[in-house]
Amino acid sequence: MQESWSEADQAKWQVLNVAGLDRRGLTTARRWVETRLGSLRETDLIDTLIVVGELVENAYVHGGGPRQLRIHRGHDPCEVTVAVADAGRGEPVLRAPGRGGGRGLLLVDQICLDWGVSRHDDGKLVWARVECSES
Repeated sequence: MQESWSEADQAKWQVLNVAGLDRRGLTTARRWVETRLGSLRETDLIDTLIVVGELVENAYVHGGGPRQLRIHRGHDPCEVTVAVADAGRGEPVLRAPGRGGGRGLLLVDQICLDWGVSRHDDGKLVWARVECSES
């Protein structure tokens, strides 16, 4: 489980700065991930893109907008970790779905091996790990 984000970790990750982008930044984020993970099996890529969409959307809705999207692909075992940094103080919480939403994190929870939050002085990093297969 990834619990923190240190300077040493950054060399292993690919980072897209999305600070200041409006909600169209979600499309940019998905395309960016797809170009970097295009060699994944199609179903794993789709699962990863769903997770990216949910975490970035949550940052827009609950975190004041995303600052960065970070991805890391491990090969043994094959896993993709998606992390979205924002300035929000609120804690992501699984909740019962309703008219106001609540399905996104349930979907992330079903798709992912694990997910969580790392707190920082200037906000948080919401991360999720997706299992994959080499194609």
